[in-house]
Amino acid sequence: MEVRLVLKAAGFICLDMVGIPGNLTVLLFLCYLRLSDGRLLPNDVILSKLAFVNLVVVLCRGIPQALTALGIQNLFGEYGCKVVIFTYRIGRAMSICIPSLLSCYQCIVIAPGSTRWMVLKQRVPRSIPLIILLLYGLNFMLCPAGFVYASTVPNSTIPEYTLNLEFCIVAFPDFKAFMANGVVHIIRDFVFVGIMAGAAIYIVQILYHHRKQMRGMHGSDRNQKKTAEASKSLLMLVAMYVILFGLDNVMWVYTLCVTRVHPAVNDTRVFFASCYSALSPVFIIATNQKFAARLNCFSHGQEENNGTTVTTVSHIPAGL
Repeated sequence: MEVRLVLKAAGFICLDMVGIPGNLTVLLFLCYLRLSDGRLLPNDVILSKLAFVNLVVVLCRGIPQALTALGIQNLFGEYGCKVVIFTYRIGRAMSICIPSLLSCYQCIVIAPGSTRWMVLKQRVPRSIPLIILLLYGLNFMLCPAGFVYASTVPNSTIPEYTLNLEFCIVAFPDFKAFMANGVVHIIRDFVFVGIMAGAAIYIVQILYHHRKQMRGMHGSDRNQKKTAEASKSLLMLVAMYVILFGLDNVMWVYTLCVTRVHPAVNDTRVFFASCYSALSPVFIIATNQKFAARLNCFSHGQEENNGTTVTTVSHIPAGL
């Protein structure tokens, strides 16, 4: 077996082993919260959608890539390729859009209580399902190439302007279609990652001013510690996201500059794009205070003690 295939199989098997149980754990935990508490907070609703699309990404890309590297061919037929690749592209797109939505929601939660922000504080939580539905609609319109041009790997030579995933291909008819598809995806990624980064900067700024205001007040040490933890967690999330999708987009730009893309380049690009979906649940479980509180209850046999800590991915303290 080639060294490339060994590394590919090992890498994607590791992603599958982390991403599938990790995202399932987050989904099952949030289902448990829904059943035990009777409802989910808006940020938990967003987290559940994020875990679902992350799971879709790992299943639709991690497993086929690993099986192909192990020598299993002809995984899908013509329509199977179209469905799997289109589903993956929608999942990947939503794995970018949903964290941006979460960051914007956190901005609204901790924003000052001015009239403008109060309107958003009242309307946005009720509108989250609609916003997510609109994001799905947007990405359905931006990702038709995954269904239209996907097909099985031909026995003959791979044509120009083709993304060769080895279990399926996406063969564009000409340079214009190839370039247009690539540019649209780059613009979408940069817009939503930019929104997420901007929201993170705003949140850190609000937390910093809050820490200054709380300095010298009763209980300020505890609040300052929470603020520092919130800032650290948020910056870690954004940094991980920007680095992984930045690498993905750098390699995507490279694929737009050549007529035939080597499978190793596609493997590397897809690996970086899938890393966030696999590592995101690990980050959520490790830094989410509600997860820690419930797990602590389970470990002491006190499931009835549900805890009262407000949960966010970025550990934003309530009431700022």
